[in-house]
Amino acid sequence: MQIMNFSEANCRHCYKCVRTCKVKAIKIIDDQAHIIPEKCIACGQCFASCPQNARNIHSDLDLVYNALKNGEKIVVSIAPSFRGFFKDSPKLITALKEIGFHKVEETAIGADVVTELYKKEINTFGKKNYITTCCPSVVSLIEKYFPTVIDNLMPFVSPMIAHGKILKEENPGALTAFLGPCIAKKYEALSKDNPESIDAVLTFDEVLLLLEKESIDYNTLSDSISDKGGSQFGTKYPLVGGILENISNEIEDAGLNYIRVDGIDECKEIFQEISKGNIQNCCIEASACKKSCIGGPAGSTISDSTYTRLQNIKNFLKTEKSYTPPTDEILEFDFAKASVSKHIDEIMPTQEQITEILRSLGKNEKADELNCAGCGYETCRENAISIFQGMSHLDMCIHFVRRKAERVSNEIFENSPNAILFLDKNLGVLESNAAFSRYFGIAPAEIKEIGIGDLLDIPKLQNVMFTKQNILWEKIYFPKYSLHMGISIIYMENQDALMVILKDVTEEVERKEELKVLKENTLKITQSVIEKQMRVAQEIASLLGETTAETKVALNKVKDVFREEGGDL
Repeated sequence: MQIMNFSEANCRHCYKCVRTCKVKAIKIIDDQAHIIPEKCIACGQCFASCPQNARNIHSDLDLVYNALKNGEKIVVSIAPSFRGFFKDSPKLITALKEIGFHKVEETAIGADVVTELYKKEINTFGKKNYITTCCPSVVSLIEKYFPTVIDNLMPFVSPMIAHGKILKEENPGALTAFLGPCIAKKYEALSKDNPESIDAVLTFDEVLLLLEKESIDYNTLSDSISDKGGSQFGTKYPLVGGILENISNEIEDAGLNYIRVDGIDECKEIFQEISKGNIQNCCIEASACKKSCIGGPAGSTISDSTYTRLQNIKNFLKTEKSYTPPTDEILEFDFAKASVSKHIDEIMPTQEQITEILRSLGKNEKADELNCAGCGYETCRENAISIFQGMSHLDMCIHFVRRKAERVSNEIFENSPNAILFLDKNLGVLESNAAFSRYFGIAPAEIKEIGIGDLLDIPKLQNVMFTKQNILWEKIYFPKYSLHMGISIIYMENQDALMVILKDVTEEVERKEELKVLKENTLKITQSVIEKQMRVAQEIASLLGETTAETKVALNKVKDVFREEGGDL
């Protein structure tokens, strides 16, 4: 089961998770990060580093909450690191009981069991290498990436699993819930190697969410003690060296050396040395988190530093507590764990294939391999291998993307139909494109030498440089070249330079002139027609007037004739 991945909605392909992941278990698909479960060791460092909060972690919060609401019996195993993460840890115990947990016990009980098992192992087998198995990420790291080192692992479960087995035996039918700062514990609890030991795992961040859900402010509560706590020895387990301190006498009696390592890089380094046979007869306490468990990634909402957490635990340890070792009956439980190889044989590219990928990235020589780690990989060759294996892609290389963008910009610059000039702050020519040479018949080298004083309005350019106020469109005429152009002058702040763009609008201007002449001619013709029509109308009116007068005279004469001859008409 995959316990964690990234939310695609929030992932912004910054590749910080890839840089953080020490085993490169993150694949970039369509610019989104995806965790490959078979390669992941569940350390959670990628989640802790994610600036976009794109975390998507399997949560048992609803399972626990619903079980509590249904009145089910839940017994808690709380990691000893809670003494560091929560300064008022006794108040937290009170809060957990108020929520409704049946019992609150400390995982230090399981740590005491593991201590006795480690002692017995060293006393029995003497000189050889031993690696602690309290950190599930360390165990996964060895099983997946250092299978030749598996035989050096202590053959026992972690304190969480040990305590879970005890709780199951002592509380039949109850659910067991582990609380701690470790994401890998979710993976460990769900593993088929540890059936029916821990039913739910809540991180400290999730514990705070549960308290918030129940409107409980643990800081306001009184102190309580856990129903059962471990010894001071078990409480030291989350500290660097805390495990070795508990078995120091046995280590010394067996003539062993001991080494403490915290952090995945340190773990990888020592496991490599063991696999080479360079380290022998040594007991190694290994933790994937820097500063061991008090540096766990799942307590991020608790802002205290690891040094404050260390001080909190040390202050708690000042209280004298007697040590009662686990009973023989408990030690007879089955706490054995056999680790097996989960190594993935990855197909590796040949040197020729690596070289070909590097060339695709524009890295033709050794000097081109900048090893900037911007892609998330330490070296360009590591990135090339990841590209071959399908874990990354070419566009993750910042320099490749930049060069590609520059090539596109250069193509636009050289092939633009507009004349383009770049001028420095003194108005010297930095670059000119082919269109500029075509319009003005001046070669790029020549324009750099003679300058642009005879072409452009120098005061106008100086004004833009001084005021940083762009001129986005003005018309300009070059009589020497019979060119009408539109000019834009743009100040480029990052370069402290000017970009001048000249667009040929000669045809447009000429068309406008032709249209203007056509309009004027049309107006003249129209006016002539109007005037002619007026003259015709006037002539017609004059003729009509004369005809009407003559007709009137003739008719009047007819009337007079009729009157003279007979009287009435």
